[in-house]
Amino acid sequence: MQENRNQFQPYQRTLSIRSTPNGFSFCTSTVKSAIYKELKMASNFDFPERFEDYIQSRGWSERENLSVTITDFAEHFMVLPLEITDTEQIKTFFNFQFQHEEECQIFTTPLSDNKQLFCWEIANERVRCFERLFQKLTIFSSAFLLADWVVHQPTIKQQAILVAHLYGNSMQVFIGENHTLLFANTFPMSNRQELPYFLLRCMEQLSLDPNHTYCVFCSESVPEQEIFEIFSSYLQHIKIATFTHQIEEPLLFTEGKKDSHANR
Repeated sequence: MQENRNQFQPYQRTLSIRSTPNGFSFCTSTVKSAIYKELKMASNFDFPERFEDYIQSRGWSERENLSVTITDFAEHFMVLPLEITDTEQIKTFFNFQFQHEEECQIFTTPLSDNKQLFCWEIANERVRCFERLFQKLTIFSSAFLLADWVVHQPTIKQQAILVAHLYGNSMQVFIGENHTLLFANTFPMSNRQELPYFLLRCMEQLSLDPNHTYCVFCSESVPEQEIFEIFSSYLQHIKIATFTHQIEEPLLFTEGKKDSHANR
């Protein structure tokens, strides 16, 4: 089990890699500039061969002076009390909760509230590929970054905050209030018209009013206009954001032609 405590320093010589529904997004940063690249993959079977070939062709592999941060999408995660630190116990929780088709490695990182431990798993083959290519490596999950972002947000006019990340065939939902993570879960996205039901059920369980909940949608698989068409009948406060390569500022809000970072 690996514990991540390093913070990504975006203005050193760095490489940020983020998984996307159809491949990977890359951002190389120096003091003066940032360059963005994308690698599209037709299917999951293209990994790891095409990923390794791309990394090596760019001259990024096994470089001692390159700090690499990978933000991977993890469908399976858990939020546990911070007091639970036993490795085998956490593995038992994951094995009981989730069905596994392949061996996975569990990562753990405390949330910023210093009360909860965020745990996620990544397939061993994937982790070995990353570790083989990069000497200075930190691995996060997009779920952890969004959960921790929710914890950092101040209460907005006494509104709870909901973040929905639509990625491939999944929707991950994170709800927080008063710097506390109240809810985190993954829902299947087989029928988009069912998505409001999932959100409304979550709010009902937490006794939250949909008309007074600040809702942020970060969609990598559903167009922005469709987000409004699906949810505007049920939710009053809807904001659209995109995922960034900034660990400390993972969301970029989009409002018409104006963009503003969602700061911690």
